Amino acid sequence: MKRPTRHLSCVHALVFTAVTAVTIAACSGDPGATSTAEPTPTDSTTSIVDQLLTPTESAAPTAYPSATDLAQIANYVALWYESGGEEQITGVRGEAEAVYSHHDDDFWFIDFSRLFDQVHEAQEYPPIPDRKTQAAWSAALKHVNNGGGDVFNATRFGTAQSQSAERAKQEAQGWKELAEGIKGLKAVEARLHRTFGLDPLTAP
Repeated sequence: MKRPTRHLSCVHALVFTAVTAVTIAACSGDPGATSTAEPTPTDSTTSIVDQLLTPTESAAPTAYPSATDLAQIANYVALWYESGGEEQITGVRGEAEAVYSHHDDDFWFIDFSRLFDQVHEAQEYPPIPDRKTQAAWSAALKHVNNGGGDVFNATRFGTAQSQSAERAKQEAQGWKELAEGIKGLKAVEARLHRTFGLDPLTAP
């Protein structure tokens, strides 16, 4: 079951929309320009709003933000997380774990519709405004989607007893990849906590 979506104030919604556009442009440049320092959240929402609402003549960044921008990136990530991003992560993880719970069961039918819907929604959601975290998030979603797809395709025509050797191999690979995706989702949650100090906003 999907959790109710949080609603931002008008200002936060405006900031989040603008931040997404700025971050996508920033992340499209040279990946070698990253800094090894980790961002730390700061309370600079007012200055962020001022910058986003003030027209400038400067061109879009040609490289990923430098170390001087890491504090702002941390604020953007926190805004992404608190405005619905956390629900996307926990939603995909919950559906993936529900499907994976049938790994050792001899089910003739497993409902994948909610998992695929949740993954699609997460893939369409704005990206995480931190390049490393977004890369891990995208990879986890890909594993979950591909793994679930393999299991679905291998089992939709009957039980394990009627499977061909090829479909049995496909199913085994699917379960393995689905487990890798769940592991990746947990890693994303751990990075958000470790790097940005973000904890789950909803009960498990």
